[in-house]
Amino acid sequence: MPPRKKNTALEGCVVVLSGRFTKYDHSQASLEQLVRSMGGGVGKSAVANMTHVVCTEQDYADGAVKVKAAVARDVPVVKPEWLLECEKQHTALAVDDFLWSGAVSAADGASTKRPAQVSPSSAADDQGAPASEPPVKKRKANGDSGGKDVEAVEAEDKRPAADGQFMKKKGAVIPRDGYCHLTDHEVHVDPDTGMIYDASLNQSSASNNHNKFYRLQILRGPSGAFKTWTRWGRVGEMGQNAVLGDGTLNDAIKHFEKKFKDKSGLPWERRGDDPKPKKYAFVERSYNSDSEDEDEDEDPSPNNGDSKEAETQKAPECTLEKPVQQLMELIFNQSYFQATMSSLNYDADKLPLGKLSKTTITRGFQQLKDLAALLNDPSLALTRWNMPLPDATEHLSNTYYSVIPHAFGRNRPPVIRSNEQLKTEIELLESLSDMKAAADLLKTTSKPSDTIHPLDRQFQSLGMQEVTPLDRSTGEFALLSRYLNESRGSTHSVNYSIMNIFRIERAGEAARFDGSPFARIPSDRRLLWHGSRCTNFGGILSQGLRIAPPEAPVSGYMFGKGIYLADMSSKSAGYCASYNSCGQALLLLCEAELGNPMQQLVYASYSAGEDAASRGMYSTWGMGDMGPSHWMDAGVVNPSLKGIRMPDTTVAPGPTCVPGASLLYNEYICYDVAQVKLRYLFHVQM
Repeated sequence: MPPRKKNTALEGCVVVLSGRFTKYDHSQASLEQLVRSMGGGVGKSAVANMTHVVCTEQDYADGAVKVKAAVARDVPVVKPEWLLECEKQHTALAVDDFLWSGAVSAADGASTKRPAQVSPSSAADDQGAPASEPPVKKRKANGDSGGKDVEAVEAEDKRPAADGQFMKKKGAVIPRDGYCHLTDHEVHVDPDTGMIYDASLNQSSASNNHNKFYRLQILRGPSGAFKTWTRWGRVGEMGQNAVLGDGTLNDAIKHFEKKFKDKSGLPWERRGDDPKPKKYAFVERSYNSDSEDEDEDEDPSPNNGDSKEAETQKAPECTLEKPVQQLMELIFNQSYFQATMSSLNYDADKLPLGKLSKTTITRGFQQLKDLAALLNDPSLALTRWNMPLPDATEHLSNTYYSVIPHAFGRNRPPVIRSNEQLKTEIELLESLSDMKAAADLLKTTSKPSDTIHPLDRQFQSLGMQEVTPLDRSTGEFALLSRYLNESRGSTHSVNYSIMNIFRIERAGEAARFDGSPFARIPSDRRLLWHGSRCTNFGGILSQGLRIAPPEAPVSGYMFGKGIYLADMSSKSAGYCASYNSCGQALLLLCEAELGNPMQQLVYASYSAGEDAASRGMYSTWGMGDMGPSHWMDAGVVNPSLKGIRMPDTTVAPGPTCVPGASLLYNEYICYDVAQVKLRYLFHVQM
């Protein structure tokens, strides 16, 4: 029998899906697979080279972001039946019979109006009339993207920052630049696509001692006139400014896109591409209607006459126990956030936490990953970057500082040339991820309420199953206190004053573990320490302990990317940075399923996670010179801990007698978040 002919009906097409397709007995994933099976590519977002948007009736009616983007670009918005019929008939059918009503016809109610775009060839020309938008060309089935899951499309389109530039939430207010004198103007958002005309650019250069910014906004005045606002200078200073344009939207867009390309070397529609050498880098901002640094009045109530009555109403009482109140005040302390960012040289004035996007953090990790690869293999300077090693190192450092704003004052930005510098920057990005999570929680809990105290709201936002302060008179408190104090390393000069110990449980963690393969492997469960900055705990408690993302350089982690735990409290306390929180610190005790046996290593190995997996192991034991002399069942602390081991603190820690151990103390690394459950939280003064 001859082989079945491959279905190539959608070869050369790039399809973007929008909505839930349960009505068609499909999910997005199954429809994506259907597109690929016909040789098509799948766009995960409204990418520039998409050829079709397939959406549900609900998404079309709601004007979903992908639908608006398609309409603005004259891309057909079609019903799911089009895909199903293409698959059935083995051919790319004309879309005319499958268009959602009005999808491409302004007469039917769907607007196709959009601002004129400046073509790359005319963008450099600052004179004359704005360039008109070139006609949309029909894409031919040339097979260029056939069958690829369009990371190929998004690699070619490479716009990790693009989605964040579209309004996702109705009513979001886009703040004007803080130094803009046009106080009666507002930032322009395209009504059809949701495109936000606001751009922040950074450029750092160690050799030239540059740490510069360039800000661009299109502003609409009360009379309907449009202007392009620009401001530039050294980071941390006001700098200079200019207002450009003849008042028309087309001219404002022309100036905006020309300036953006002049400074970044990239056309506006390619703003998410890797920054060009010796050019400014685009820094994506987060646009949320509840960002904490918006200066507009967000109270939608038209009646302000009730304000006096509100003032006389009794403030809601906090229902939390005093120790939990103190914990919330510590975790969400804004001055500690500022101290942490300052100590890590992050410029929170340039990009506040509330405006920091996940995409920007991801791009920062990717730059560090490129730097780590170069440090590990200097030959990449020529083969990949086409530069001498010193130039390539500085270029990647400059790009990183441009993406992640740093405050160096008038000092020269340091070139990242060592693994120690790299680890410091990784710590910054990890802390920013957690602090952003906490800042997002604060935004959701900062709205005034007549019935709920702010601390209660903050606590509720964490979604914890249990946070119970332990009675100091109990054996549970005494045994845990002993574990804390008797597991201090002889080389660590740390003393603890215990303020509170909390028995904690994150919602869903127990079920996650019970439903994972780790509930059924040969077991070695232990009660181990984990320390982190107080400012990270909003993220840790709400999202759990996490593993570094794929974009992070593996060389920043001694035993690969994982959750790092210790059997000596002082080892973990070293990561708490209590100097940024007035001597206060938070330490976790975690139940960790390490598996039996563990991978045992006496030296660092960046590939430890992969090596353990290839050997059928689930964790790594980085073996140290000093450690617990005996272990006991933690069921003596609380019956729920039965079967979990913890150090027997009636016997002092001692030499492990491990030959060739290069670490002073033991480390345990889990490579899957499901292996770890949070059990206790210590609030201490150090």
